[in-house]
Amino acid sequence: MKRYLVWVVIWTAPAAAQSLTAEQVLAKSSAAYASLKAIHVVAERDETSDMRGRPVSSSAECELAAGPGHRYYARFKLADVEGLAVSDGSTIWRALVSQKKWSKMTAAALEDTDAEEEGGKNSAKDLHGTMEDVLLNHFFALAKAAKEPALIKEEDYKVGHVKTRGYLVRAHTTAEFTFELLVDEQTFLVLRAKEQRKAPDGASEVVTRLKRLELSQPDDSLYTFTPQRSWHEVEMLILPGEQRMSLIGEHAANFTLKTLDGEAVALERLRGKVVVLDFWATWCPPCRAELPSVEKLRKEYGESVAFYGVNDEETSTVKKFVSQQKYEMPVLLDGRRDVHRQYGVRAIPTLLVIGPDGVIRQHFIGSRDESVLRKAIQSALKGNG
Repeated sequence: MKRYLVWVVIWTAPAAAQSLTAEQVLAKSSAAYASLKAIHVVAERDETSDMRGRPVSSSAECELAAGPGHRYYARFKLADVEGLAVSDGSTIWRALVSQKKWSKMTAAALEDTDAEEEGGKNSAKDLHGTMEDVLLNHFFALAKAAKEPALIKEEDYKVGHVKTRGYLVRAHTTAEFTFELLVDEQTFLVLRAKEQRKAPDGASEVVTRLKRLELSQPDDSLYTFTPQRSWHEVEMLILPGEQRMSLIGEHAANFTLKTLDGEAVALERLRGKVVVLDFWATWCPPCRAELPSVEKLRKEYGESVAFYGVNDEETSTVKKFVSQQKYEMPVLLDGRRDVHRQYGVRAIPTLLVIGPDGVIRQHFIGSRDESVLRKAIQSALKGNG
């Protein structure tokens, strides 16, 4: 995560606030979101729509705590379904509270790429990324994209039991999409948002209300997770609010990357063979721990399986590491991280096993035992899903 600044806030009602224009308020708001380093925020989010005479409404609770070192706590509750994602920087826990299921993986989070690049309809999104978008990146984007903003009034607002004051700004991005943001006069973060969208077949409205906002570093205990004894551990969980977290069954997106020696490798040219793609980095401890197993399997399967590492670091860094460790697995250089984005890689190691028909047979996030990887490869060789 990149938009967090350790910022201790003393909640006191400001004296006479300096008069600002709507443009100035939004500029300060986008700057505040761009400089954040630590935050703990809880919000209610109500959505209503009436499409073709079919009214639909839902209410959700969203929570995000995050700080340096890729530590985070993300929670999303919709109706009676509640999901959790927690990271202490090296271990990621995921849980479905309503089903008493949880999973654990050892992985290193990647730095987030630009929010606009991550916002495509086909991008993968884990619960942590979804909460970042809903509670932070979305308001940053609105403040930057606002057209013809108008300062309506100043208004009191209670966050928990504390009263603060905000600027109410009204703007639009298109004729079909208008919004109001209540921007805190002290922090310039959004306290309440009302967004309205018109479409040929109806209209929709989203209202977000903050219930908690703390900009000091959250307590370390929030970044760990201990399941209750009655809960069941599972291999993998898809949590509410997530998109394309598992690529199993999808056709692998084609790409062309160069190896450390400058040879171009196109995935589509490997059709007819089982392909293993291992996304890793030299700085990633769980990647380094898993690489010997991947290298061993590469030697074991020989020409029957094509193994490739995918790395986004400088060529010299990768070459030095590979030489020192005497690894022979070809490494594909993805310096612009285009392939990382294609496959929604947000944590490493991420390993994909692709069948001869180009369909992804296994998708592992986090390190796995050698026996688990071997079983997945054998299954793909036999043509099993």
